[in-house]
Amino acid sequence: MVEKEKVQMRKRNMKLFPIYKTLSWDYIFFYTTNFLFLTQCKHIHPADVVLIDSFYALFGIIMQVPATFVIEYLGRKRSMIFANFLNCIYMLVVMFSTNLFNLITAELLSSLAFGIKESVDPALLNESIPPSRYKSKIFAKISQKGTSSYYMINAITTILAGFFYDINPYIPITLSFIITLLVTIISTGFIDPQNENKKHKIQEFNQLKDLKDSFKFILKSERLKALILFSAISGGVISLMATYEVSLLEDFNMPAKYLCMIFAILGIMSGIAAKRQESFHERYKNKSLSALLGVIGGTVLGAGICGIIAKQYSVFMLCIIITYMIRYSYQAMYYPLTERYLRNFSNEKIDTKIFTARNFLKSVLSAVIGIIGSFLLEKINISYCMLIIGVSTIILTILMNQYMKTRVGLKPQEYSKEELQFDELANK
Repeated sequence: MVEKEKVQMRKRNMKLFPIYKTLSWDYIFFYTTNFLFLTQCKHIHPADVVLIDSFYALFGIIMQVPATFVIEYLGRKRSMIFANFLNCIYMLVVMFSTNLFNLITAELLSSLAFGIKESVDPALLNESIPPSRYKSKIFAKISQKGTSSYYMINAITTILAGFFYDINPYIPITLSFIITLLVTIISTGFIDPQNENKKHKIQEFNQLKDLKDSFKFILKSERLKALILFSAISGGVISLMATYEVSLLEDFNMPAKYLCMIFAILGIMSGIAAKRQESFHERYKNKSLSALLGVIGGTVLGAGICGIIAKQYSVFMLCIIITYMIRYSYQAMYYPLTERYLRNFSNEKIDTKIFTARNFLKSVLSAVIGIIGSFLLEKINISYCMLIIGVSTIILTILMNQYMKTRVGLKPQEYSKEELQFDELANK
């Protein structure tokens, strides 16, 4: 790719990415009502809904290798289009599902789609930003802009979804399908940063050695191992809470439209909080991630305690919502910060592999946490489930803080040469 084409590619991709991420970061018009749709329309038990999420995580483990080959074989742009197309099919399968097997099959499609997207989306952005000492900040700023806008759009559509659900439960999921189809069309507007001429596709499988060497580097890197482990633990807890939080409020027989209004407000707060990730990073430095996970664990514990008390004193329902507000505000900063730290000291040779390794371990732990969460919900009340998960998260935060202290957030000169071997600036 000549210099003029590179400049055009960077301008196009950096301008389009926030719009793309706003609509594609996760399903719009879907969450909150999806739990009600499955339990009320499809008559799936709440514990089975959590179990379905665990299947998503389990498939995520299996799909990481195919996802990596899809990216290497098709390239960044075409992989992105393919992943979004899979999400369209996922919506249709959920919409017309008749049993638990159909829904589990849908999770297989979704896990492959997001296995590709969670690796290729940040990698495409990373490769579209010119090398400089400010690349990390530029990456975080562009990513945060898309994340913040997603929360705002999702807040508005969540309110609408609640009202539409009361009219017809199929309206929100239909709108979600339309948005996903739109995202697929938008993804065709990117320019692939690598733009390689791959005439002999069969030769792509010779890249097995390259993949093996890349993962060997990741396994040797103390910094990446710590970051990936942290991201996997926190991602698993956040994934479980997406179902638990709705289940806790539904346990108090809250109508769909009020549920959606609450989560819309939480979305707005998340959008505002996401813009504060840079100042949060500057304040807490290498303790930023531990602080985030600690607060998330504390709010989960608080919600569980409030849920128990609210059975006797309904005023504590307000306290549950307050804990949600705090968690969503801090959770909003988790995503751009983890992606920012993971892509530090990386280039196009290693970035997709780093995100793939993160996604693999995240899927493993999400499956384990989800199965535990499903088992707990089958046996005890949701409030006690959240209490147990909250305490466990706080304990894990303390352990992770000790492990990460000497491995993450150091100055570049404090890392070994091996850690910096893929750093664009160090190797110029």
